[in-house]
Amino acid sequence: MAPDMAALVRSAIIDELEKLHAAVRDLVEPLSPQQLWARPVEPGNSVGHLVLHLTGNLNHYVGAQLGHTGYVRDREREFTETNHPSKAALLAALDDAVATFRRVVGGLSAADLAAPHPEARFGTVLKALLHLLTHFALHRGQMSYLVRLPLADERTSAVPSPGDARHG
Repeated sequence: MAPDMAALVRSAIIDELEKLHAAVRDLVEPLSPQQLWARPVEPGNSVGHLVLHLTGNLNHYVGAQLGHTGYVRDREREFTETNHPSKAALLAALDDAVATFRRVVGGLSAADLAAPHPEARFGTVLKALLHLLTHFALHRGQMSYLVRLPLADERTSAVPSPGDARHG
């Protein structure tokens, strides 16, 4: 019996997004509101803004364009939002976007995966989904870096420099 390749692909893509989603939640949950919305590098993004961006990205390219949810994206606002949602609301919105991804991708047939994505630059739906996974992974990595920046600053300031009077 030949394996159902479309089912394997759908499962692999959904599983990978679920792992990335869990990693983002693990990074965000311990942050204070100040840490969540701080931009430790200028120009740059906060962890909170990156979560807004990933939420918008999934809701737009999968929810609206493949699942016809009616979601309307404001990409610029994902990076500039000044009315910061609570951490709970931010994570709930990401959870909902991931659930939409799981539902929509889980329902795609082999023909759907091979069809052109509504956003022509992606090529096929499968290529678009792979792009979305790598995009999510990239921003998860950025969040990991941003979360560690303050810790690196604290460790550096705790180590006396050679010219520091405490050093010698």
